[in-house]
Amino acid sequence: MVSGGGMSRMLFIALVTCFVVTSEVLNACPACKDSFGANGANKAVGDAYSYSIMFMLGVPITILTVFIVIIAKKIRQNPNSAPTR
Repeated sequence: MVSGGGMSRMLFIALVTCFVVTSEVLNACPACKDSFGANGANKAVGDAYSYSIMFMLGVPITILTVFIVIIAKKIRQNPNSAPTR
């Protein structure tokens, strides 16, 4: 059997090996791939894709954070109204 530390090390090595072996196969779409170069012809398109992805990831996190803060403030204002076990 492999110990806990040895198992995580083997998993890490396997993941790194898979990443190195498949890195040529797993290229981005042509517009994104061209934009990663220093002076890519489609650099603006790649930047636009990057910003849109960051926006799409940021909006749900921001909405959840606002709801959690509102709920936490309501619970702090009325500590007796929180459910007890």
